[in-house]
Formats: sequence, structure tokens, C-alpha cells
Amino acid sequence: MRKRPLCMAVLTGILVLWLLPAGIWMEDPIPAGEEQPEFVTGQVCGLEAKEAGQAVCLKHTNLSDTGKILVYLNAEQHLSIGNTLKIKQPFEWKKPMPPGNPGQFDAQLYYQTKKIVLLCYADEATVTDEAICWPGQVLYQIRDRLGKQCLMIFGEKRGSILKAMLLGDRTELAEETKDLYQKSGMSHLLAISGLHISILGMSLYRFLRKLGASYWLSGIPAMLVIFLYGVLTGMGTSTERAVVMCLLAVLADLLGRSYDMLTALAASALLILLQQPLQARNASFLLSFAAVLGIGLMYPALSGLCPVRKKTGQALLASLSIQLFTFPLIQYFYYEIPVYAVLLNLCVIPLMGLLLPTGILSLTVSFLSLRASWLPAILCRAILALYEWLGNGFLQIPGAVWICGKPELWQMAVYYLGIAGFVFRRCRIREKEKKGAGEGAEQEDRNKRGCRFGKQQMICVLYLLIFNSCLLLRFQSGFSFTMLDVGQGDGLFLRTAGGTTCLMDGGSSTVRDVGTYRLEPFLKSQGVQKLYYIFLTHMDGDHISGVRELLEMAGIPGSVSIGTLVLPEQMMQSEKGQELKELAEEKGVTVQSFREGMCLRDKSTEICCLHPGRDESYTDENDASLVLKVTYGNFSLLLTGDLGEEGEEKLLEKLTDQKGNGQDTILENCDVLKAGHHGSRASTSEAWLAVVQPKVTLISCGEDNSYGHPHSETLERLKKSGSAILTTPECGAITIRSDGEKFRVFTYYTS
Repeated sequence: MRKRPLCMAVLTGILVLWLLPAGIWMEDPIPAGEEQPEFVTGQVCGLEAKEAGQAVCLKHTNLSDTGKILVYLNAEQHLSIGNTLKIKQPFEWKKPMPPGNPGQFDAQLYYQTKKIVLLCYADEATVTDEAICWPGQVLYQIRDRLGKQCLMIFGEKRGSILKAMLLGDRTELAEETKDLYQKSGMSHLLAISGLHISILGMSLYRFLRKLGASYWLSGIPAMLVIFLYGVLTGMGTSTERAVVMCLLAVLADLLGRSYDMLTALAASALLILLQQPLQARNASFLLSFAAVLGIGLMYPALSGLCPVRKKTGQALLASLSIQLFTFPLIQYFYYEIPVYAVLLNLCVIPLMGLLLPTGILSLTVSFLSLRASWLPAILCRAILALYEWLGNGFLQIPGAVWICGKPELWQMAVYYLGIAGFVFRRCRIREKEKKGAGEGAEQEDRNKRGCRFGKQQMICVLYLLIFNSCLLLRFQSGFSFTMLDVGQGDGLFLRTAGGTTCLMDGGSSTVRDVGTYRLEPFLKSQGVQKLYYIFLTHMDGDHISGVRELLEMAGIPGSVSIGTLVLPEQMMQSEKGQELKELAEEKGVTVQSFREGMCLRDKSTEICCLHPGRDESYTDENDASLVLKVTYGNFSLLLTGDLGEEGEEKLLEKLTDQKGNGQDTILENCDVLKAGHHGSRASTSEAWLAVVQPKVTLISCGEDNSYGHPHSETLERLKKSGSAILTTPECGAITIRSDGEKFRVFTYYTS
């Protein structure tokens, strides 16, 4: 690396970009609070068909000088690249939002890396200028036609996979297919990468050279094909990296210069970062470049330590080198590890050299004769079927996906410093070997020796295991409770000092697929492989919709497992209660009823139900919500579901009777209160607050929700009581940590 100043400069630049605030490079268009404009105008620079309508990307808009607007039209219209559109009211627009919870996908960063600053939803658009950008339109039509041919030849399932592999278009991919490829460790096959570019462009270059064409007559067509293929497939991050590296490889050959992979990698990174510095935080950018660094740095180090002659062994070392460099990033962005990915990729990657050419051949022939294209398509289908079979087979092996949680940045730094030290040490040893013997003699000696496991190899394995172990350590102690930002709804996570994990409610009426996109990512980021208990306070949709999703995913490899579903005894026989009970039992989850007087305990924490009793009835189902008191040492937490004033009065009456009989009330002087019914005016009454006297009150609700939660009357009562007030719209996820005596509060937007 000392002889590659560009590489060191780029690595330093990426580190600096990580340390600097991302907001420096984020464009902020019209503030979200301002009045909506009367219309939106812009030039079409991208088109994509959707299940209902289409997505249109606009540049040169009236709302942003340099940013783009992504418009979702409810009806598909005949539009061309280069058209100028005008969208009139009524329409809805919003900024891509940053995450509100640990583990949540960062939509703002994702769209900003594509320079998209606003999302707009409208019924239709009017074309005000029919000018067409012919190069872009022709490439769009070619891609669209090829995509349709893929589906026609290979069918919807196989065709959607081939569209992703050949054209970089994942719009048709089913969620089950995405999950299969990601969890098994094959997701890189669905991204246009160096493998695709080299098979297409470099193969053409070598083929023309074998035909006798000169370097320039071979190189110029190959470079043109490489560039056009990159543009055709959308020039994603990994594609742009591969295109630049392949162009430099061909150019070096044309100029009679040696090609250095690491310098080419640095040049491509520099080009991408100059266009958009935010790419330094993007998962696809970091994983793509880390994979190539693994080949360029770790592979020579490992092959020098353990030389192998067979291609299978070399492929294994290459796959292991990539995994070692991408290992921390996979944990950081996805919180899970496909354990058998190294072995699986040994099977699937070599077949890509056959799959891609036959797929391209089948598509090409289909334009001449659809019937003739079926012959090469048979081989493509067989390989794709084998991929599916292998992926499912590996996922059935115990421990196929390990939920590891998100590592700390310091752990990643220690890991990469350790890897750098190992690579540097191996380079020094190799330089000494070269000085002591000629390169040819050295290589001959290695080939004779082959791969032998001796003292040096043992030291290497121990060294790598130590730094991998450091990366996998998770430091969690004491009691923690998190109120998640789920929009208009409730999602509460609790981990006791003894390690028992519980979810109290999990649903939303404003966030779609809240279990898939907020609850499960949070749990995985915390390293939660199993929820021992899920408590449901009552059966409203904004409390159970995400739990239903978690139950449906239970048992699938890579999903969070569930031990026991705890339902209110009064609601066990309701229609929704029965539905959830049947779903849970179908997934092998134990179902338990809960009512007043019942408690669950582990070594450190007690969860007791205070309400409702067995025979109590209420005019409003919300007042029959479970009220749970969580106690850890001298710290107490009160969770009230959607309890309203009627339920509060009933509970206070019972506790007053207990106190009159000489018993201590268990509601007094509570440390933390989860306000009932999202801060509704019909809950958290003065009488209730006078008894509970919470130091901190948490309110879970959606921003600008249609109910107006939290109501001003409730907030006023809480202020008068002296309680601190924290809401999810203002704070994001709110976490309470306690040692049993004192407690501390952390908010996601400020911590």
C-alpha cells in the first residue's frame, strides 16, 4: 500500500467522510412544514413500471436546483425520457425520512445517494414538452424490451431473477426470492458486478484478439460495450465500480502498461465519491469495495501462507478472503451472518460463467425466433432451479443464519486494524522470501509443498479468530426498555438483566408492514434471536399488526423465534384473539392467558398484571387493556396499553380498597409511565397521575396523526404533575436503562 498513494488517499477520504456529519452533503429542498406548491414540474430522467401505475424520476424541477423528485403515478401513462411534465394539485409530497429506530432502514440516505430529495404521489401528469432524449430513451426501450423477453421466455419467477442478474432490474422479484438469496449469502449474484462486466466486456475483448484483431480494434468495441452495458443496467454503485475497473484494465492493455487492481479500485472509488460523497456510508458501496479489497489484499496473504494448486482450493481461499473483509460490514448493515455462505458460493459462482452467457444467448435468439430461444433457456432454468435448491438446502442446516446484532464502530475499527496488521506482516514475510530466492524458485517450492497445516498456519488461524471474536462480543448489562417509533401504535421492547426478552404490543395504523420493516430489524440489531414473551394488551390493530407479521415469519430460517404469546384472558375468546392463538399454535408458539394478580419472574425482574380482573366488563374495550407493572430492584415501569379514564378509575378503586385494608398500593411513585391510549384526552387523568406520580412519561403516537394525539389537555395534566414528557415523533425510539436503583433515558434522535 506504500507504493499506492491513491489507495491510501481514498481510504483516508472514506474514513473522513464517515466521521463528518452526513447532513453536510444532504440537499434540503422545501421545508416539510411549508405550504404545498401549486404544481411540480421537471424533466423525465427515469421510468419504472409498478404493479399499480409507474414511478417517474424528474430532474431540473421547480422545487430543487440539483436534486431529483421521484413521482409515483397511480395510472400508467405513455411517457418518454426527456419529456417535461407538470403535475397539478391534488398531489402529496414528502421528504424521505431518516430512521426513527435502531436497525431501521435509512430511507433518507438511500434516496439522497441517488440525489432524490422528494417523493411525490399523484394521479396523473401532463406533458408540457414532448422533447425526447434519444440516447436515454433508446436504452430505456431496450431494457424494457429485454425485461419483457425475460419474463416471456423464463416465466415470471425465473424471469424476474434473470432480469435482476442481467439488467439490474429487481422490480419483479418476489420477496421470498430476495430473502432466499440474502439469507443464504447469494444476494451478490443479483447485483451487476465485476463478474457480469468481465464476462460480457472482457470476454469480447479476448475473443476479438483471438480472431486476430489489433489491440485497438479489439479494445475500443469492448470498452464501448462495457460502458453501454453499465448505462443500460442503471449504473448502480457496484456496476459503476466494475465498469471503471474493466475500462482501466482494457486501456492499460492497449497502452502496454501493467494493470494494478487496487489502484483501479481506488480510482473508481474516487470517481463515485466525487459525484456523491454520501456513498461512503452506503452499504452497496462499502460491500462492493470491501469484496475487491479482500481479493487484492487478503487473498495474496492467505495464498502465500497456504499455497494451493487446485482451482477448488483457490476458489475457497478467494471466497474466504472476501468474507473476511466484508464480515464486519454485513453485521453492521444486516445484523445477521449467512454461516455457510463461503461453501455455498463455491457451488454457485462458477455456474455464473455459464448462466450469464446462455441467458444473453437466449435473449438474443428470442428476437429472431422465440421457439429457438428455448434451447439455451433450458440450461438457464436448470441452473436457477439448482440455485434455489441449494439455497433452500443450506438454509435447512441448523444455524444457517446467525442473528449477531450490530457491532460498535470501535469493534469494527479494531477488527480492520487487526486484518491490516496481518496483511502487512504477510507482505513483509513475502518480500524477505523474494530476496532470499528467485520468484520462480519460490513458486516452484510452493507448488511442491502444497498446502500444509503447520505452526505458521496455526498462528494465523488463532490470530484471525481473536479479532473475529472481538467483533462478535456484545456488551449488555442491567435492565433496558425501548419504546419504538412505530407511527400511530405501540411497540415496546424489554430486556431484563437476566437476559429475558419481551415485546409488549407491536402494531401500527399508519406504518405499513411495521413488523417487517421496524420491529424485526430493531430486534436483529439488538442481537435478539428469540423473544421469550410477546404480551398483547388488547386486540386493536395498532397494537397487534406487527406481532401478526412476526408470528407468520416465526420458524423461517433467519427470523426471530418466539417462545410464548401472552393474551388478555378476557380477549382469548374474541375473534382476533382466536385468530392469533391459532396462528401461534400453528407456528409452535405457546399461548398463555394473563389477568389481574398473575406475575412472570426471572432472576432479576418481575412483570405483574394489575388489570383487568376475570369478571370485569367495560363499555370500551380499551379499558380492558392489560396493565403491567415491571419491577427491577427499586426501579418500576408501568405499561397501560390503551387504558382510558374508566379503566383507570376502576383500578384506582381496587387499589384504594387494598390500601384501606392495610395493604400498600403498588401504583405509587412509579419511575416511568407509558401513557394510555397514545396520550388521548380520555386517559391519564389527574386522579391517576396523583397516585402514580411518574418521573418520566412516554407517549407513542404518529406524527400529525388524524386523532390529534397527544391531546393538549393530557400534556397539560402531565406538566402540572411534574412529569417529564417524551414522545416518539420528537425523540424517535426512547430507551430506558437501569441498574435497579437509578435509570437513564436515551432518545434515538439525540443520542
